[in-house]
Amino acid sequence: MSGPTIVSLLPARNAATDLPLHLESVAKFADFVIALDDGSTDDTRAILEAHPLVRTVLTNPRREGYAGWDDAANRSRLLAAAIESGAGWAMWLDADELLADDDAATLRAFLLDVADPTCAYQFRVFRMIDDLGHYDQDHLSVTRCFAPRPGQVLPPERLHLVPVPTAIPRDRRRQTTIRIQHRAGMTEARRRARYEKYREVDPDLEWQWSYAHLRDGPSGVRPWLPRSRHLPTLDHEPVVDGTPLGPDEPALSVVVIARDDESRIERAVGAVVAQVVDEPFEVIVVTSGTDRTAAIVRERFPTVQVIELDHPALPGEARNAGLRVARGRYITFPGSHIELAPGSLAARLAAHRRGWAMVTETMANGTRTWSGWASYFLDNASVLPGRPSFVQTSAPIRCSYVREALREVGGFPEDMRTAEDTVVNEELFRRGYGAFREHDALAYHHSPCRTPGRLLAHHFRRGRGRGRLLAERRPVPGQRPSLRPVARYLVGSVPGRIRHTHQYVRAWGGDLRRYYYPALPLIAAAAIAAWVGGFTELVLRRGWWPSRTRRAPSFTR
Repeated sequence: MSGPTIVSLLPARNAATDLPLHLESVAKFADFVIALDDGSTDDTRAILEAHPLVRTVLTNPRREGYAGWDDAANRSRLLAAAIESGAGWAMWLDADELLADDDAATLRAFLLDVADPTCAYQFRVFRMIDDLGHYDQDHLSVTRCFAPRPGQVLPPERLHLVPVPTAIPRDRRRQTTIRIQHRAGMTEARRRARYEKYREVDPDLEWQWSYAHLRDGPSGVRPWLPRSRHLPTLDHEPVVDGTPLGPDEPALSVVVIARDDESRIERAVGAVVAQVVDEPFEVIVVTSGTDRTAAIVRERFPTVQVIELDHPALPGEARNAGLRVARGRYITFPGSHIELAPGSLAARLAAHRRGWAMVTETMANGTRTWSGWASYFLDNASVLPGRPSFVQTSAPIRCSYVREALREVGGFPEDMRTAEDTVVNEELFRRGYGAFREHDALAYHHSPCRTPGRLLAHHFRRGRGRGRLLAERRPVPGQRPSLRPVARYLVGSVPGRIRHTHQYVRAWGGDLRRYYYPALPLIAAAAIAAWVGGFTELVLRRGWWPSRTRRAPSFTR
């Protein structure tokens, strides 16, 4: 065996039914287990002592209930035993937790070859529902893995401590994309038992203000999918995929979505078809509405696949219709208002081939009225032609994708008039996929905002879309929207957008500044219109108004 040894640290009480599957999972990444039996009244201790993977079993005196549970003391004993064992890495994993085989293999390879022993590593927790093939919550991230060293101590909190040595500072914690399957909420009986356990051990709510959320039933159950080969081990890093294309697999699918766009569809599709790319790509046009858009594409571009929806479709539905038939490893969705510059697709594909799951472009303005310039600067200031390529540190505003990643999130929401891609981009970025802005992927944005009236109406709609995102965002399922982002939007969105736009233009605007300053009054008006749209959605339509600040409960570990 080469490389450092890996120990799994296991505090357990009355876990006899969970241990066989847990230990089978642990064997996929750990060299041995150090366990502590916290006064069990079932066969937990006997199972641990009999299992060949378990090297040491520490014990506490038998007790009938959970009262007296001191998680800090238990974990401190396990840490001391891990240090004494000389293990190179320690991983906390509770008896009701598992790593799927692909995540376990990723963790072991990472710890043996890549991980930094001065860091601690975080993992996403998925609440499994009914079986190991379904989950409904994945909002919790926990810090569980570190290199044990002499002299380390854990925080003193009796319950709900972060089990990382205090010598490892917070800025040395690194988020991974490795997933923990948490089984304690799989059934109603288990959820009720878990709630009763915490009410017994913390009857006065000394360590957490509420445990009611532990009884919440399933909501939004999703299938568990295998780990994507495009997903980095550490958040937002590139992953180069060297797998050769299949015989019928294009490198890239270009899905142009259009609704009643007969006046501009030829320009958009013509710019795509004229692209020169070293690898094969396919073009799909998804149309809806009542005009001749689909007929024009069929007449002018016979090699392009046309999907004609029989009703006016919102953008998410149109995107998903193209996604279902797309065969490319990567996929991009230029709308009918986007005109790709020569070389744009080649540059975008090259960035994907360097390992980036999401790639955004440089945007130039194609609507050269003052209202068009105002909309352009407000929406595209971060991707001006003068700005070099860079690694995104937040979710991109628009992008192309690894197609497999879109499958993971189930495609785009189909009931939104705007911001449907924002939902997906933020979710993929939250899951750890990397994003890159490619300077040479240039496109021209032909905005509908040719007049002040259309400018204000367009940004009002966009503001409503943003308001909806904020209203539906939950720090914990079933809770009200978090006060901070909503209040920040209502108070600071207008000055914030104008300030950021100004900073980007001043840094990267170059010759475009001569259009920016005359358009400033319209930029401010559009920002206000977007705020009014957000206010309308948040306050007038949904009746949401922050009345008091309350700390949301954690998903208790």
